[in-house]
Amino acid sequence: MTSFTAALLIAARATLGVREYGGKNRGHLIDGWNEAIPVPLGSPWCASWVYGMHGEAAKSVGIDNPCPRTAGALKMWHLAPEAARRQLPAPGDVFVIDTGDPGGYGHVGIVEMVTPDGGTVVTLEGNTNAAGSREGDQVGTHTWKPRDGRRGILLGYLSLGPDPVGLDALPPSPFG
Repeated sequence: MTSFTAALLIAARATLGVREYGGKNRGHLIDGWNEAIPVPLGSPWCASWVYGMHGEAAKSVGIDNPCPRTAGALKMWHLAPEAARRQLPAPGDVFVIDTGDPGGYGHVGIVEMVTPDGGTVVTLEGNTNAAGSREGDQVGTHTWKPRDGRRGILLGYLSLGPDPVGLDALPPSPFG
């Protein structure tokens, strides 16, 4: 695992349990993530959180934030370099799903762990809840199968770090 990926996962894990307060899609940290994009306070914040976590990781390894600066999950996919797109996940990758909601909404989060076949992932996500919603109220974690379509259509994964590695270079998965 690269130093950037390790820093990204540490930053994301450190925000687990951050919850909205003071209104829908609001809170001190949430407002900060949205202001960094910038989008109006009270905007959905999953992509703002992903951008913020990449920013923390980038700062810790002394590079510029490699994540597209957007609050739009689907826009993040389209703004990312073609070379960053993957169909198999690795820890630190950003998953991107199209939820099919009117208006073209999606959801993003960060892959924490993945089974060897890539079929099941453990993800860290902003603006989610226990049910896995794209419009929740906290930073949480989920174990799920992206290709089953229950949460939306998987567009793929974005490997946004400065030094991506192949799946064969990753440490063994705790899934076995």
